[in-house]
Amino acid sequence: MPLILRENIENGEIGLWKVSEEIETLLSLAKLTDNDIITYSEITAIHRKKEWLATRALLNELIPERQLIKYHIDGRPYLENDSTNISISHSTGYIAIILLSAFIPGIDIELITRKVGKVGSRFLSFDELAVCNEEAELSNHLMLVHWCAKEAIYKMVPFSNIEFATDIRVLLSNSVEDSGSFQGFFNDKSGLIPITLYYKIVSEVLIVWGWVDPVRFHI
Repeated sequence: MPLILRENIENGEIGLWKVSEEIETLLSLAKLTDNDIITYSEITAIHRKKEWLATRALLNELIPERQLIKYHIDGRPYLENDSTNISISHSTGYIAIILLSAFIPGIDIELITRKVGKVGSRFLSFDELAVCNEEAELSNHLMLVHWCAKEAIYKMVPFSNIEFATDIRVLLSNSVEDSGSFQGFFNDKSGLIPITLYYKIVSEVLIVWGWVDPVRFHI
C-alpha cells in the first residue's frame, strides 16, 4: 500500500506516500485535470514524473474532490479552489503532504540514512552545532532533525533571503526519540516568532512539521 501514513492533527491531516508504482498506475491514481496534463507533459525525467504524479495521488487520498495545486510567487503551494492550506515535501521515493484549515503549515521529510554532517555549519548556529556534536553517535540524526525543522519553518514564512543559521533557530536536546515535539523560532523583523514543531520516524523516513498563524505575518 503506497499510503504508509495518514494521521489527523490539530485542524488538519498529514499523509506520507511511498512511490513504488509504475507511471501508468500513478497516472490513474493522480486523476489529472486538463491543466495538470499540460504541466505533466513538460516533465522529462522519469523520477520527477513519478514524484509529481505521486503528489497528486496522495492529495486525492486526503481530499477526494479533485484539486489543482498551484504555487505562489515565493514557491509555496496552494489549492486553487480550496481554502485549505497545504505544504509538500519529497525525498528519495517518498512524498509527504500536510493540510491545515486555519494555519500556514510546513512539512519536511528526509531519509534517516542521509548524511548532512559536512554541511552542518551552513545551516546550524554555533549553539545548535554544539548540541548536535555532544554525542557522536547521534550527531547526524540530530542534524537531520534540525535540517527538517528549519526547512519546515522556511516553508511557513512568506519571505525570501532567509539565513537558516541565524533567522531560524531550533531548541532541541540530544535526547531525540522516534517521535516528539520541540520549539523553533523564526527571527521576524518584529521579534522572534515561536513555532512548535513535531517529528516522527516512519519506516526509513524522518518527518518534521508545524504551523504558524498567518496573522503573525499579516497574510
